[in-house]
Amino acid sequence: MVKKVITALGVATAALGCLTPAASAQTQAAPDCQYGSSYGVVVQPTAAITAVVGGGRVGTVEVCRDSSYNYWGFAIYDSPMSASEYGQVYLNRFRDGALTETITCDDPGGNKRIAPGQTRCWTPKLTGLSGRWTFQAYSEAYSSHTGALLATGHTGIIR
Repeated sequence: MVKKVITALGVATAALGCLTPAASAQTQAAPDCQYGSSYGVVVQPTAAITAVVGGGRVGTVEVCRDSSYNYWGFAIYDSPMSASEYGQVYLNRFRDGALTETITCDDPGGNKRIAPGQTRCWTPKLTGLSGRWTFQAYSEAYSSHTGALLATGHTGIIR
């Protein structure tokens, strides 16, 4: 009986051991719409961020929303920024079609620009409870030495 229990525990441990790498990989995956340690939903399909030279895809940008209809911009790059690069996300808020404000990851409530070695940032949240608000997110990557634009991408204007 004891031998059967030990054998069963060994099989269960081996099975859980096989699952551990997948769970670790899942938590390390690049999730959409991160805001701190929580996540929202993508309001519309993500938009590609493309390199200025060559035009290849280097990441995605999206407008995100939580259950309280607060909106934020989020971008994730496919590779970490190099020592000479940084990235930024901008969220435009429109009222009745007119631009009222633009915020960035550097504003209070955001997680700061995408620094060397990092891949993502999010802006602070803005309310969107009124049906009169619409939003657009865009992201740009720059050379920290010259200020040259390296990559850009934007969503449509959405609700």
